[in-house]
Amino acid sequence: MRFIDMNPHGGIGANCSICEVNGFRFAIDSGLHPKFAGKEAIPAINEIDRNSLDFIVLTHCHLDHLGSLPLLSREHPDAPVLMSYPSSILARRMLSNSISVMKRQRNELNLTELPLYGRSDLSSLYDRMKTLAIKKPFTIEKDGRYIDVILHHAGHVAGAVSVEIKSPKERILFTGDILFDDQRTLDGAQPLLERVDTLVTETTRGMYERNSAKKRESEITSLLSQTNSTIQSGGSVLIPVFALGRMQELLSVIEDAIKKKVLPKVPIFCSGLGMDLVNHFHEISKNTNRVRFNRKILRNIGVQPLPKKLEPGQEPPIKGIFLVSSGMLVENTPSYVIASSILSSEKNSIFFVGYCDPSTPGGQLLNCKSNDTFEFTAYNHVVTVNARIEKFDLSGHADREEIVSYAEKLMPKNIFLHHGDADARKWFAESLKKTNAKIIDPKPLEIYET
Repeated sequence: MRFIDMNPHGGIGANCSICEVNGFRFAIDSGLHPKFAGKEAIPAINEIDRNSLDFIVLTHCHLDHLGSLPLLSREHPDAPVLMSYPSSILARRMLSNSISVMKRQRNELNLTELPLYGRSDLSSLYDRMKTLAIKKPFTIEKDGRYIDVILHHAGHVAGAVSVEIKSPKERILFTGDILFDDQRTLDGAQPLLERVDTLVTETTRGMYERNSAKKRESEITSLLSQTNSTIQSGGSVLIPVFALGRMQELLSVIEDAIKKKVLPKVPIFCSGLGMDLVNHFHEISKNTNRVRFNRKILRNIGVQPLPKKLEPGQEPPIKGIFLVSSGMLVENTPSYVIASSILSSEKNSIFFVGYCDPSTPGGQLLNCKSNDTFEFTAYNHVVTVNARIEKFDLSGHADREEIVSYAEKLMPKNIFLHHGDADARKWFAESLKKTNAKIIDPKPLEIYET
């Protein structure tokens, strides 16, 4: 196999890998880097000869994997875009929202190249999309040669897959973003368990050692206990969530907690993209047994839109639970607005349930201590940190030890480290030595061969 990491920044971001196997050239994912905007956020797809790809595979619909797919597909119009059924549903809404965000960024950041693509590009992409069944080989033929593409359920988020590539001479597995544990709304990964020649593995949690006592369900129990304590004390709770996956899971968790009287019935406020995706999750659930979600949850727990006229430093007019994106408190998002309103009161709490990049407002707030000052730069507003700030580990990624154990079972000859920061990859490189595989930590835009 020939492998090139097309993310020019390295680490986690504009995910895109170009591979060549048995005379076939293909791409895995084409995302946008969340730390950048405009052309700086995209993979180096201009380095790929036009119309040279035989096919493209999408592992899942988070924008760091999906966000530049219309651009890549536009340059390779003859390449089918392969994905799971749930991803074929979710991709449309995620990309449509991406255009809206880029239009807003054009004015906010004065980036005239935005939006990077338009509605016509999305229509063309949708015509090229092909849905593959899980674990059913899809054979592609060319010049007397063939290659099989097989998708495996990867957990992580609805539609997420690991990608198996089989040729007569080798078998390759791309883990994609993978989670072995079940979530309330999604089954855990059902991975390939047969030997492979080459493994390309995510390394997201290489710097995170989970406390063995902190299992996913015990973290949910702690989150609900702390939420109840805040509500009983007369405060509000902000839970910043990712719109795709985590919001739907937390809605299910809250419904179950109210039914069991673990939480009182209080106002639940939601808004944004995550609410739109609720309908898509409902439809997907009717057509696959791996996703479990019913939009009746919204009525059952009385979900409301955000109160009007929210102002920094002023408590919301109605107290309750605010389940809103973005998960990292990115500027000018609903979670950022709510945080600026409730952070100064010791009665309130902000509970994070996912990864927060240290450079984002969410990451910065997690590093604050009580009585520190915190600036909401978008509003030129500085407050004292009095609210309770906690993080609960509901990550959508497998623990690092789980991935090492999985790699040992696959017995690969070669392991490529992917989707992880430098220190995370370093931990994996050291820990995977016991597999006796050749460990490769690819540098951006360099060619590697196995």
